[in-house]
Amino acid sequence: MMDRFTIAEWFGQPFTGLSAPQRQALARSALGHATAPSCPFQRGQPPCGKRGGVCSIRAGNGPPVITCPSRFEEDDLLPKWLAEIVGFPDIYLATEVPFMRSPTTGRAAGRIDLVIAQDGDASAWFGLEVQAVYFSGKGMQADFEALRQNTDETPPEPIQRAFLTFAPCRNLGVFTVLKGNERWGWRPISSI
Repeated sequence: MMDRFTIAEWFGQPFTGLSAPQRQALARSALGHATAPSCPFQRGQPPCGKRGGVCSIRAGNGPPVITCPSRFEEDDLLPKWLAEIVGFPDIYLATEVPFMRSPTTGRAAGRIDLVIAQDGDASAWFGLEVQAVYFSGKGMQADFEALRQNTDETPPEPIQRAFLTFAPCRNLGVFTVLKGNERWGWRPISSI
């Protein structure tokens, strides 16, 4: 039998390090009864915008699996990583860059998550498309309610079963690196 997935990080905090009162407060936020805490991973630390506030989950004692795209924004790790891979010492960064237009409306129809360009050479750029692992189930409302009511030092066992829809990606997510130039636009060069 597979281990059940449990919360690994909740509203930016390691779940196992939370006290019962901290879990209760976060459960109130997850249930919509209190304002969501700020997201420590996003620039400016705006309030968490992910329903339920679950940043990552884990099966048993396995590694965390990221479920929130904002989790990837910590310390600009991905742009730095991409710049290192492609050999750009200094970069210009753009996010959510439109790359297609609808033939019927002329409006932007697709966006690349991150695009970096080398300083002084706008024709040399790379894009990165990021996908957090998605999990589904009946929802986590019952789990959040149990956490809100629980006063024990040890959190309750998960109630709802979460199923990963892309299980091979255990630690981070799916990244597709796109290479661009002025003449040909963009093309995928690798996925990891």
